[in-house]
Amino acid sequence: MTKKATHKTCFILLFLFILLTGCSTKKASESAVSPEAEAVLNAMFTAPNDDLYSLDSSTVIGENSTADSENASVNSAKILENWNKLVGKYFETGRLEYFVSTYGQTYLSEAAVNNTKISVKDISLDSKTDDSETVLVTFKINKEEMVEKIYFSYDQDGLIKDVYPINFK
Repeated sequence: MTKKATHKTCFILLFLFILLTGCSTKKASESAVSPEAEAVLNAMFTAPNDDLYSLDSSTVIGENSTADSENASVNSAKILENWNKLVGKYFETGRLEYFVSTYGQTYLSEAAVNNTKISVKDISLDSKTDDSETVLVTFKINKEEMVEKIYFSYDQDGLIKDVYPINFK
């Protein structure tokens, strides 16, 4: 083989190596759960947590109710403030309050009402696009292990727009 052919062969092999390496490896950000989603899931699935949920922050409506609605309102505002400190920076303006009042406290309230302990065992990526990700969270309620699939959507700035369980029961 001539010197010119050897250089050409080396160049082609180097080019193919770079091309194949670039095509076969995923960026860490494409294969990992976002830090935003991980923080939100740890908050949702770690209970009891009196900073993020309290039975005293709910108002009971009906006869023979001794609930103090003014106290519940103050407690509810404090709970929302705690959520804001913990994960508020990850949410689009106005979306944190909606999240907390819908799915955010589901498991926290279950733990408070049933006097159970909930802990995260694993968080893994199911799928990801430019503006969303679906995450599998494995958690324990007392000693029973469960898996929930949670969907996150993001705005153009990477802030969370929506969070909700898929196939929520």
